[in-house]
Amino acid sequence: MDKILDITILAGIFVSIAMIIFLLYYMVTRKSIFDKLIASDLIAMPLITLIVLVSMYYKTFSYISLILIIAVICFVGSVVTTRFLSRKEIFPNDDSK
Repeated sequence: MDKILDITILAGIFVSIAMIIFLLYYMVTRKSIFDKLIASDLIAMPLITLIVLVSMYYKTFSYISLILIIAVICFVGSVVTTRFLSRKEIFPNDDSK
């Protein structure tokens, strides 16, 4: 039973790496900034899945904090990028004083 679990985890690791490579290729080949933004947001999911599977393979919980850090960085990056694309500025101009 343990061998089946190891094979399944290794297959999941392979699929996660393949998804990351495909999304990086998609980001490079597309012209629209919105396509690149969506692909960069989608890279977080297989990356987090990859870290979880590696953590399961090595039977450790030491990578959980890395998952939380990646999730927070991706969320903040998405919010800042969409705010920039909608207003063309990250911080509002405060010239009214």
